[in-house]
Amino acid sequence: MSFVEVASVDDVPVSTTRHVEVKGIVIALANVNGTIYAVSDRCGHQNAPLSKGTLYENIITCPLHHAQFDVTTGKMISGMVELSLPGMDQAPKEFQDALMAIGEMTSHIRTHNLRSFPGRVDGKRIFVKV
Repeated sequence: MSFVEVASVDDVPVSTTRHVEVKGIVIALANVNGTIYAVSDRCGHQNAPLSKGTLYENIITCPLHHAQFDVTTGKMISGMVELSLPGMDQAPKEFQDALMAIGEMTSHIRTHNLRSFPGRVDGKRIFVKV
């Protein structure tokens, strides 16, 4: 494993994430109060791209099922969250039934911690060890 340059600090403003790919590994860079962290860019539940989710302080939330992870450690904070959609009661019954079936199937999928990667900043260049 070696450090590889992946981005510039300017590419990842405070409180944002950025998707990068290094040697076939997808990584989400997260800027938490000026410190850059690197974790797997695949949710530990169903592989959704976490860099498309939201970052609040050190917690990244999956855009698909709202599982949450600490980007400083990769540890899962909470697993999948079941959400109700506004107006769902107005949707056709077949659609409601299909969503319920999908929810039942995915509810048993275990959520795993994220892989975290050592990183460092040299000037404005971000390096990740992969």
